[in-house]
Amino acid sequence: KLAKAPVDTALCEEIRSRVRQEFKAFDPSTHRIVLINPNSSDLLPQRRWPIERYVELMAQIISKYPNVLVLITGSPSERDAAENLRAMVNDPRCINFAGRLKFQELPALYQVSSLMVSNDSGPGHFSAVTSLPTIVLFGPETPKLYGSLGNTIPIYAGLACSPCVSAANHRKTPCTRNICMDAIGVNQVMGRVEDLLLTH
Repeated sequence: KLAKAPVDTALCEEIRSRVRQEFKAFDPSTHRIVLINPNSSDLLPQRRWPIERYVELMAQIISKYPNVLVLITGSPSERDAAENLRAMVNDPRCINFAGRLKFQELPALYQVSSLMVSNDSGPGHFSAVTSLPTIVLFGPETPKLYGSLGNTIPIYAGLACSPCVSAANHRKTPCTRNICMDAIGVNQVMGRVEDLLLTH
């Protein structure tokens, strides 16, 4: 178990204020925040769940839960890609939040959010210093070795060819079509999201 990061109450209020800048009607007493991290390092793009599935997932969440805001997260360099996703969802409750926070502000964002869905990448592990429920999608790597130490639900198809990446092969794979990620369906992920939204 990891020690939890101390989170300043004033910083949480500042994060809420930044969300309100993007969605004027944001009310923390009624709205819940779902974080979507669709990115992964360019060093291993095989870890990415298909973009169109993230779009479908976000659209389903917004349609089913009128009190949920979906924030697309990422680094400043990923803001344009996040904007493309936001435009595809095309709903005011889907917000491009990429590049809006400094790294050290992430625990406060996680503190004020209900859950996160992430590829197997940094944020899926960063959230481990908070209590945020985090759904992490695995494909080329296995959660048995590389799973987060936090409040995490791994989703892993476990195909015969997975995992194809490990320390033993220096995290290199000849795979050019990540069918391991294609094997994870939107309804499978949405089911986990629904379970978490019932309790958070």
